[in-house]
Amino acid sequence: MSSEADQSTTTVALAPPTVPKPIIIGMYGLPGSGKSTILEHLKKSLPSDMFAVYEGSAVIASLMGPARGLDDFHALSDEDKTRYRELAITQIRDECQKSGLAGIVAGHYMFWPRGSEQGTVVWTKADQDTFTHIFYLQLAAETLCRRRQRDQVRKREAVTPGHLHKWQEEEMQQLDAIAKDSEVRFVGLDGAKESESLVSKISKRLHKFRTESEDCNHVRLLATVDGMVAKVTACRDAKVTTALVFDADKTLTAKDTGKEFWKRESSRRRPIDQQAPTPAEEVFREHGYTYEAFRQVAMSYSNVEGFEELCNDVAEKVTLYPEFLSLLRRVKKHGHVMAVVVTCGLRRVWELVVEKQDLGRHVRVIGNGDISDKHIITAKSKEAVVDRLRGPPHNLRVVAFGDSPLDLPMLQAADEGVIVVGEELSRSKSMEDALSMAIEQVNTNDAPHSHNLRQTLLPYTVTPRLDTARLPVVDLSDPTDPFNQSLFDGPPSNLLHASNRPSARLLMTPTRDANISGPALREAHRRIGWYLATEFITSIIGLEEYAIPHVQGHKITGHRLLHEQDTTIVALMRGGEPMAFGVNEAFPLAMFLHAKTPEDVKPHHLSNQQTIILVDSVVNNGKTVLEFRERIRAMDEGKDIHVVVVAGVVQVEATGVDHELGRLLRRDGKLHLVALRVSENKFTGRGGTDTGNRLFGTVRLD
Repeated sequence: MSSEADQSTTTVALAPPTVPKPIIIGMYGLPGSGKSTILEHLKKSLPSDMFAVYEGSAVIASLMGPARGLDDFHALSDEDKTRYRELAITQIRDECQKSGLAGIVAGHYMFWPRGSEQGTVVWTKADQDTFTHIFYLQLAAETLCRRRQRDQVRKREAVTPGHLHKWQEEEMQQLDAIAKDSEVRFVGLDGAKESESLVSKISKRLHKFRTESEDCNHVRLLATVDGMVAKVTACRDAKVTTALVFDADKTLTAKDTGKEFWKRESSRRRPIDQQAPTPAEEVFREHGYTYEAFRQVAMSYSNVEGFEELCNDVAEKVTLYPEFLSLLRRVKKHGHVMAVVVTCGLRRVWELVVEKQDLGRHVRVIGNGDISDKHIITAKSKEAVVDRLRGPPHNLRVVAFGDSPLDLPMLQAADEGVIVVGEELSRSKSMEDALSMAIEQVNTNDAPHSHNLRQTLLPYTVTPRLDTARLPVVDLSDPTDPFNQSLFDGPPSNLLHASNRPSARLLMTPTRDANISGPALREAHRRIGWYLATEFITSIIGLEEYAIPHVQGHKITGHRLLHEQDTTIVALMRGGEPMAFGVNEAFPLAMFLHAKTPEDVKPHHLSNQQTIILVDSVVNNGKTVLEFRERIRAMDEGKDIHVVVVAGVVQVEATGVDHELGRLLRRDGKLHLVALRVSENKFTGRGGTDTGNRLFGTVRLD
């Protein structure tokens, strides 16, 4: 994206966002094709709660500062112009990502001055990573030439129709090729049409893109989650560290409120046939639980007269399980815990249920409604809510509750997932097989319970799912149950880990494979160290910018760890060395130290340093970490240094309030623990199962 007068070559910008891109449409065409006019019409006609319209040049000018503008931008060096172009498109992308709005951006692909043999491309890699669609205003060269000559607002360079034709053809060919390579949708438009007709056509296409995109639905959902966390945080005294995420129907209550809604709606018109499927059930039987199926159900709700009254009637008849009602009321008393209901059912019904229990200010609800509602909630959406809460920027501990296969992705994505088991006649029939398959896929060792799932029985007399060895039972009615207590004790906020993330599962697989040892295992640990360093330590410590040479010969902005040169990486020997090498690969300017005992860390290793990173393969009871921390804090040089502990696996018990490490993680703001996964398995390796022996091929010596 560039202003028209800027004709300097651009460069690769930031990497694409890790979450699905917001819908952002680039409006392109040669200077004088009518982009600005179309944009002005769209600003007036498009709803502001769905679309954001940007003139690329105006965004660049705004970034120049209050007393500066495009003239100042044109006077900049090529390097600085590039930086401002990248800042502009990144700002637009981030605004749309945060708001959930679809963006329309007018920009330029290339400039081709009269007399030049070829045009100068000003499209950037950042544009390519940002745009989801491109609209191109195409005109006959003679028509475009006349428009440019008659333009009273902007002074256009006088060029021949032949030059414009060559320019337009080249621009369209290149944009079409980029679109195919990047899976960007390229749409050519007849720019010669009357503005009103063209705007109407564009508006229809924009609404179609906006409403039919599952990715856009996902982006809006993430924006809702972010806003929800911000609101909860703003009205709490304590920092929120834990999120309890609940399915609704058959989880918080024995009822299926969706089925009850359709029965009541049907009874208004004819006697109820108890065996007949509801309109929603008919859709799901035909199409499965897909995004399009849920959209179709939402359209069915749109046709219901007296929708609000029906929701009220259904909500009045809902009785929450006493165990969950007690749990939700406890949320009111604990500032560090938030509660969210995420349902594929009716959002409005559950808002009313929550309000009826005087929990409206403390329990947030995300769910489906009619087609005008903000979200379509699917199984994938539930998982996305949990992923967003667990990952950056929130990094919360998440405990999820659900009852059916639709909830399984959400339950497995959480730190801990609890399957709600109701009466046998009403519980999900397909859940048993889905659970068995999910557990078998996770249990790659001999431990009967190496996954994150448990079950709770409501009432407590019902038959459990599977068996209690594979799926342990927690009693939500028993305040002394350790799990029940842990919900409100919460994990330390200074513990960051990737447990249950797909990336962690990939990275941990070779470390748990008994056939892998020696160099291959050391390489696996190195990769884990690099991942943890780039994913978590950078968010704890922060980044700083510095200039780097670009392949095209000029300078661009690069990033590295904040105070990287003032960082010490300590490999706790011998198991921590391979992982420490991976951390060092991510932070190559850091000092590297081998330490067998805390005494190996000397004052000069800490002098003038900002951060010390202790790296070990496993943290069992935390004793070694505590000894090293004590040694560091005892020296004047280490009293205020930021200590970050990196490990492949951390035993969850060591992070609890009953253990010194857990207590320190809760009160020492300059102590962080980063791990690939947190485990409840208290197994300590020996001989062939000892990590150090496997890493260095010394199994037979132990």
